[in-house]
Amino acid sequence: MVQELTKVVEMTPSASIENLSVEPKKEPAAVQKFTEKKVEKMAYRGELSSMDGIGYNFENIDLSPLPKFHEIENFPDCNLSFDKLKPKTSPEKLLKGFHDCVDPIFENQLNKLNATDFSYKICSAIEKCDHISELQNVAIEEFKNDHETKWGILPNCKEENMMVTLGIGHDVKAEVLLHRTLPNTKFYGADPIIEPNLQLYSTFGKFFPFALGNQAGMNRFRVLPNQNQKTRKYTYQDVTTIELTYFLKDIANLTQIDFLWIDIEGGELTFLNFLNKGKQLDQAGITICQFNIELHPVFFDKGYEAVYNFMNKVLGENRYIFLKPMETGKGVYRLFFINVEDQKCVRKFLQ
Repeated sequence: MVQELTKVVEMTPSASIENLSVEPKKEPAAVQKFTEKKVEKMAYRGELSSMDGIGYNFENIDLSPLPKFHEIENFPDCNLSFDKLKPKTSPEKLLKGFHDCVDPIFENQLNKLNATDFSYKICSAIEKCDHISELQNVAIEEFKNDHETKWGILPNCKEENMMVTLGIGHDVKAEVLLHRTLPNTKFYGADPIIEPNLQLYSTFGKFFPFALGNQAGMNRFRVLPNQNQKTRKYTYQDVTTIELTYFLKDIANLTQIDFLWIDIEGGELTFLNFLNKGKQLDQAGITICQFNIELHPVFFDKGYEAVYNFMNKVLGENRYIFLKPMETGKGVYRLFFINVEDQKCVRKFLQ
């Protein structure tokens, strides 16, 4: 929930999104109303430090582990060098079932629209693909916080898991639930707004006080200041930015990410192509097993084209399937991506 860059580049629906940096656009009234909506169910406590405003209080909030926690405790240690004798699902059948559902929707509906209407229509168009028969043995768990829902598939064996949050946004209830369900998980979280994200995230993981983008430097991002926790009103600030691949590989020292949650208020558009085959993450030897992302094309000039290009590339690469579409504002929506190509990811989460 943190980012937006300010340099402008030209892009068409057929153009590459590499090195994308864009100028912030004025938020439409519908989006302003959504992002400024007062949160009524949140508990607060007094000042955490002299530089902090009002922080969150997780007292009286039920954050007990998911029921599967007790099953996972009895799972064997992970051996991801071979397939299971009786897998729960076949990634080949899962991929085929997904394409049988979504390909006609893209071909006959979505790709006949312009890039803007594509983003407006995609959630309602592909929602039915969440219910294909090939997914009936795949348990997708819900992780709620006060403002949104993340999705995840829990592992079928025991080993240390890696979790990365890009954009904390003063709200870690979903991460706390994941931590209590999978206590053998290392958490890495980045957000340029230090307070109260430092205190919140550091209770279970490592916090990094910067934004993520496609290049390092000082950039103007759309952020949620600490003093705006009740109104949820976003503003633009100049913040330190670290290039995504450098952060994951050289700072966090990660090669496989089991859970990745991205909600950075538009900054994701600068590195969407990093997630495609053969791009920066592949070149760095980084694998992502599953990720949640909130896409914000409304906040960017040429943002709709960037998302249009990315989604069509993902569809053609056969690495990820994407589910759980949810529109959260005009030109803002969430998707959950599952890696059905990487053998270790498949053996750990799908078999």
